[in-house]
Amino acid sequence: MVIARMRSKNFALRHLEQITNGRVRQSCFRRHSVAAFEARGLLARILAGCIGLAITILASCPLAVAQRSNQMADFASRSAIVVLGTVTKIAASEEPLLAPTNATVVIKIEQMFAGSEFAGDQTGRTATVIVSKPDDLKVGAKALFFGNPRLIGKTITIADVGELPVAGPQAQNIQQTLEPGLQARRDAPVRARLSIAQLVFRGTVESVRPLEAESKDRRSELRDEHDPEWQVAMVRVTSKVRGAEKGAVIPVVFAASRDIMWFNSPKPKLGEEALFIGHRPQEAEMTLLRSTGVLRFVEEQHPVFVTEPFDVLPASDEKRVVGLLEKKQTP
Repeated sequence: MVIARMRSKNFALRHLEQITNGRVRQSCFRRHSVAAFEARGLLARILAGCIGLAITILASCPLAVAQRSNQMADFASRSAIVVLGTVTKIAASEEPLLAPTNATVVIKIEQMFAGSEFAGDQTGRTATVIVSKPDDLKVGAKALFFGNPRLIGKTITIADVGELPVAGPQAQNIQQTLEPGLQARRDAPVRARLSIAQLVFRGTVESVRPLEAESKDRRSELRDEHDPEWQVAMVRVTSKVRGAEKGAVIPVVFAASRDIMWFNSPKPKLGEEALFIGHRPQEAEMTLLRSTGVLRFVEEQHPVFVTEPFDVLPASDEKRVVGLLEKKQTP
């Protein structure tokens, strides 16, 4: 009897222990399951955030590139000089006529993209730059410098329109990215002449003669010290662009003087073929016509004038000029 009771008691204790251990295991399992579920949820949220961030970065890259390209083109369109250079000194100047300030830096030019036509190729030489954002540049920084000449001597001094930092990979496509802005600047003076042009045509100069020698009224007392010495070129149209017929002979008046006021004005020569952007005489030109006594010729023959450097272009520029006129007409 005693033995039976003891066995029954031991069995009950073992059964209770099994139940307790089972409940403990179930509780631990539940706790581990909850923790694992929460961990998976956290991981999923982190992963989703990373993916979202990556998408945002990737989506913003083309926008950032486009904005930089637009800025480069805008700066280039307003700059006569565009160079790639490395800053060698800050708050410094190599131009004796320009005192150093916080806004002046000295750079070593690595490549010229615009400006060599009047300043010469400055590659490998130093230049002083009056920068627009001096705090953004440190010694050793590489950047594109966009500006206009302030002084040209042994070295050039550039008054900057803006600066853009350049990293290694970005230096590969600079010329391509700059080209729209550089072309816009090259086109600007031609557009200005086209805006007042009466006739635009390609033609060949068949004769050139002085106009003032034909005038009976020289009125020397009224002649300007910068006498233009008007001459007329008779130009046969070989290709009409605007307002002229092929085969027509157009009288083109120009200033033959080498005076400083007229030194850069076009001077057509016999046999020359060129693209002419001719205009009717402007107010200042009419005053000179009266003082030189050739106004009657102008009133009778209705010539066009070419008095600015971009009034006569190489014949090869015809396609370019046609394109500019088409763009002007596009709404």
